Amino acid sequence: MDDFPFDVRLTGVSFTYPETEKPIFSDLSLSLPRGLVTLVGQNGTGKSTLLLLASARLSPSSGRVEILGRDSRELSEETERNRYVSFIYQNMEFETEEPIGALMEFVHEHGFHATRDPGLIKVLASVLELEGVLNKRTQEVSKGELQRAIIGFSLLYGSHIIMMDEPIFALEDRHKLQVMGFLREYARQRGISIYFSVHEFEISREYSDWTLLFAKDRSIRLGPTEEILTRENIEQAYEIPYGMLYRKEHLYREALSTRRAPMN
Repeated sequence: MDDFPFDVRLTGVSFTYPETEKPIFSDLSLSLPRGLVTLVGQNGTGKSTLLLLASARLSPSSGRVEILGRDSRELSEETERNRYVSFIYQNMEFETEEPIGALMEFVHEHGFHATRDPGLIKVLASVLELEGVLNKRTQEVSKGELQRAIIGFSLLYGSHIIMMDEPIFALEDRHKLQVMGFLREYARQRGISIYFSVHEFEISREYSDWTLLFAKDRSIRLGPTEEILTRENIEQAYEIPYGMLYRKEHLYREALSTRRAPMN
């Protein structure tokens, strides 16, 4: 897959969490394309781990990860790492003293945009429907409002790449479509890449250029979304009849939406 521009390259990467014996990846070589890239697969197949490796939040046990040509091990300093790639963790939650509006201004002022866009905060507040919570602190808003605010922070930060692990699970359906449509246009206009994992095939099909399809055997298929997200490929990866997947993923999202998680 070297015939398209890539942002992240993994070469011979192996990774095992200290508390486990079985490796998540063994000798994985993969070039991750530029653009809007979705990660699809069952829980436990390595989606979150790949995002963490590709964003220099984890270092491989062996092998090499390059982010925009830089070895990920060289990006140990947080500010330098965030210049390259920012990360939205799954089910993210944190408390603040400052209201969301002030935080948006702070993030934009101290981010990495080449030029400041004074109208960007207003645009994001409108598109993400945050006007009513700009004067509230993060612990005073709903889970969906907080998730939309975090997406706004990530765009205001101005990193070259944004990694999003389940960024829209708590949103209402209309908000999911609105947010993903805006992210698609924003990424294309600004020339940035957005990698996101979701559990809804329709979202992946509609709003991604490329798909990473994770199978239960830890193999990964990469290619244009319309070629990868076929019924046959999905059934092979999930090892479940296609008709059963919607019910399974609905139950997963329902359970996930009731969990609370701290900021990483």
